[in-house]
Amino acid sequence: MERTNVKAILLDMISGAFDTSATAIVWTLTELLRHPRVMKHLQEKLQSVIGMDRMVEESDLPKLGYLSMVVKESLRLHPVAPLLIPHESMEDITVEGFDVPKKSRIFINTWAIGRDPKVWSENVEEFFPERFIDGNIDLRGHDFQLLPFGSVEEVFLLCN
Repeated sequence: MERTNVKAILLDMISGAFDTSATAIVWTLTELLRHPRVMKHLQEKLQSVIGMDRMVEESDLPKLGYLSMVVKESLRLHPVAPLLIPHESMEDITVEGFDVPKKSRIFINTWAIGRDPKVWSENVEEFFPERFIDGNIDLRGHDFQLLPFGSVEEVFLLCN
């Protein structure tokens, strides 16, 4: 591999990381602007936990449950990558009654998963962070109803 190829790959990786973060932030701010009730509630929570004289730090995040709910809801409605990177099944397998032949290309549609009314209720198109209030759903992909960044388990389940 030549130096030019390495530079191109690194540039793709850096720009991809920057673009996905920027997209997630823009969609979250857009939803907050469109939903003043949510924005006001989030501001109140931030002021009560953090105050006005310092920035949020990573150690504050466990105390900011409503911020977590807002981020999850934003990523549910606006996943950074609507289709995850394709996977290929390594052997014949049946998943939920569907036969998946060996070497099949598998695409995970996170956009459709985040809008499934069987999972998210009838107000699936509404920006409503409180839907996460009693759930243990995280952003790491352990819960298959929210896969904004993919999942190790999804690769294991679909490709083994």
